[in-house]
Order: sequence, then structure tokens, then C-alpha cells
Amino acid sequence: MNYKLISIDLAKTVFQVAAFNPDNTIAFNRKINRPALLSTLRQCEHTLVVMEACYSANYWGRAIEKLGHTVKLIPARMVKAMLVGNKNDANDAIAIGETAGRPKVSLLRPKTVEQQDIQSLLRIRERLVENRTANCNQLRGFLAEYGLIVAKTRRQLMLAIPLILEDADNELSTVARGFIQRLYEFQLYLNEQIDQVAEEILTLAQAMPQYPLLLTIPGVGPIVASTLLASINEVNDFKNGRQLAAWLGLTPSQYSSGTTNRLGKITKRGNQTLRRLLIHGARTVVNWCDKKDDSLSLWLQRLKQRQHVCKVTVALANKMARMVFVVMSSGQAFDMNKACKMAA
Repeated sequence: MNYKLISIDLAKTVFQVAAFNPDNTIAFNRKINRPALLSTLRQCEHTLVVMEACYSANYWGRAIEKLGHTVKLIPARMVKAMLVGNKNDANDAIAIGETAGRPKVSLLRPKTVEQQDIQSLLRIRERLVENRTANCNQLRGFLAEYGLIVAKTRRQLMLAIPLILEDADNELSTVARGFIQRLYEFQLYLNEQIDQVAEEILTLAQAMPQYPLLLTIPGVGPIVASTLLASINEVNDFKNGRQLAAWLGLTPSQYSSGTTNRLGKITKRGNQTLRRLLIHGARTVVNWCDKKDDSLSLWLQRLKQRQHVCKVTVALANKMARMVFVVMSSGQAFDMNKACKMAA
């Protein structure tokens, strides 16, 4: 059977599969159980298979690619705009297929196993860091309830707790000393887990040839480089660096009607974690630019004279996304002289 396109609405056990003929009419739109999905697709001629970029999409994408099909993933927010009628699996499958035919829709490739490993570890690390911050705040709050105020940084808190527990003259009760001790030990455990996960991430990332090239970009450290490698399946899927920056939500929003054309704040679409990490890296570069005289630092110094430092930081994050595109697409290390010719 030869179809122009097959769209799949993923689920846990029952999938909705819709096939489109070359004239865009629907050949079939039916439910298929999980064990029968691959056998059904195996009977079809090699064609384009599209799915939402959601739960289990990468696994099914790799499995379907082994059958010879071309698999693309679509962001869920784009599919929602094409939904006609009530929200159900049959209409969702049709919306996914119709979205794939839109000229401006970005179709993504499924992630490799290596990318998925890194991304999973990054998610675990992010959750551990959140738990560590919450544990720190709870420790600080409990100590304040007993009249013990500790300096703001996490390092100073961890240094102060053993001294507080040994001080018999403070107002901590026996029960309070017990749960403070447990929270302190839990904090040490979280620190250890975060370090172990970070080491695993770096081990996997260092095996990729583009990892050392990304580290040459100002503001890109090991975690940012690992996140880039895990998030960007194939950089050549983007037409240019601006398209990559737009995919990350680092370009201005636009309102245009007739002769009116206004640019607003950044769109904040796409990968929230990667965008946040790029902005953090850019903030570090901006904080130290006054002590340097390279072309990029000179450009930032002039920009800081006209704009607020937050706008300068986001502007640099946008430029960093374009640098990432050039480095990954060319396979060459970052060149400071090419990054900002106007400031040279």
C-alpha cells in the first residue's frame, strides 16, 4: 500500500493511525493496538510518518525508521492549531497529518539513544538540583524558627550546620537537632548524586565529536554543551542561525498589520531549559566583558551603554545560538574575529 503520509496519535496501549492518499484524501483512520503498530506499518510502502513530539515519540520514531520509513516529530502546540471538531483521537491523528503539510512547520527528527541518555540524565540532574534548593530553604527556615540565622549561600549553610548542632547553648531541642541532622545528611546525599550524574553526562558528551568545539564558544560550559548536543538532533535541519535562535524562543515577538510593525519581548518558545542555560552563560560573559578587550567584549561594552544589562544578556544569548549553529554546521571551533566584526 502506497500512501503520501501516515500520521500517528501516540498513547500508552492504543494508537490512532491515519493514512493520507497522494490527493490528500484519508485512506483510513483507525485504532491500532500497541503490539500491532509495527506490523501494520511494515505492510506499507516506505513513506513519511509523523507524530507529535511527546511521550515515547523518540522510541517509536527509531523503531519505525528501522522499517525504512522517514519519521518526523511535530511540536504539539502546532498540532493544536490545526484541530477541527471535538478533541478525540481520530481528529488528533488527522490534525497531525495536516500540520505536517504546512509550509512553516518545523519537523524534527527522533533523538538517538545517546542523545536520549544525556537528556534523561540532564532531567534527573535538574530535579536533584531543585530538591537540593528546596531542602536548603527548608533547613534555613527551620533554623530561623529557633532563632538561628545563617548566611545566604548554600556553602555557608553547610559549614554552619555542624557548628550549630554541636552548640549546646542554642535553643535547638533534642527533636530539632534530630531532624536538622537528617536534613543535613540528605543535603550531602543530594550533592553526591548531583556530582555523579554530572560525571555521567560529561562522559557521554565527551564521546561526541562536537562537544570540544562547543566549549570554545564564550559562555558555553560542560552542562550547556551537553544540553545542546541532547536537544539539537541535526543542526542542518535549521536553515540558519536565526532559525535556531527562533526555535529556542530568543527572537522578538512580532505584531504586524498593514503598515504597523512592532517587535516585542522574546517569544520564549521551544526548549525552556536550553534557553535558560544559554541566558545564564551569556550573563557570565556580560559580567566579565568590562575586563576584556576582545571584539565580542567591546561589542558588549558599547551595547551596555545604550541598553539595560538584561537586554544585553538576552541579545548575547541570541548571538550565542547563532554561534552554536555555525560551529555545529561547519565542524570548526569558534573564531572570535568572525563573531563580531563590527567591534574589531
